[in-house]
Amino acid sequence: MDYAKKGNTMVDDSLILFRERLTALTRSLQISSQVAENQVLDRMALSFRKLLNFLAEDEMLTQRAFLQAPHGSETQTLLSQLIAENLAYSQHNGLFRDDISADLLGQCFTGMLAQLAQTAGDPASRHQNSVACAKLFCQGIWSGEA
Repeated sequence: MDYAKKGNTMVDDSLILFRERLTALTRSLQISSQVAENQVLDRMALSFRKLLNFLAEDEMLTQRAFLQAPHGSETQTLLSQLIAENLAYSQHNGLFRDDISADLLGQCFTGMLAQLAQTAGDPASRHQNSVACAKLFCQGIWSGEA
């Protein structure tokens, strides 16, 4: 197995490939500025679902590359930055509010994924969780009633 030295840790090919695939997937999830308003929630749910499905493909690799030290925090930071880039694009195009930084939104999105990735679940539960996360992320938790 080939290893690359990064900082004080050894990074093997499977970790590099994991991050490359995660990067490509995340970049593909950028929401077009032309998306219809009634499709935004569905597109956000699709983003959560595709990322959860990716993280469920190989639970042991996900544990090592995304959830556990030392590599997990680096990979989560990478994902957070990629999600922030996608969200900044959407903010720039007026799709999402811009009074909350894209960086913070990316961290929140990634935190939600990291918690759900602790247990991969079946495809149906990942779908349900994706819809719920999209609602939470896009619409918030406040019912609007006091």
